[in-house]
Amino acid sequence: MQDIFAWLVSLLVIEPLEARLAEKLQAAHVPEAIVAQVQDCARTAAPVIVNRITTDPLWGLQTAVRVWVGTTSPDIVLADAVPACRPVAESAQPFLRGRAA
Repeated sequence: MQDIFAWLVSLLVIEPLEARLAEKLQAAHVPEAIVAQVQDCARTAAPVIVNRITTDPLWGLQTAVRVWVGTTSPDIVLADAVPACRPVAESAQPFLRGRAA
């Protein structure tokens, strides 16, 4: 049963989050080295996020809605959910916020 739930979370939350993050990084012309680091971190973070949603479904629902409506950014979700990813996510933020060329 838990495997099915993890699969659903991956399908409905993790994959869209990763896709939206990749889309934002590409649109912001983030250097490939940073993109690769962010994507690696996102893949590593997936089980952590699945576990968090499993133990706190309300957080998962709120986070998914916030990303979907645009009140939060996937890089922020990544940094908040997995503190080890914070430096990588922060390295992309100037590009995502339009403050780097």
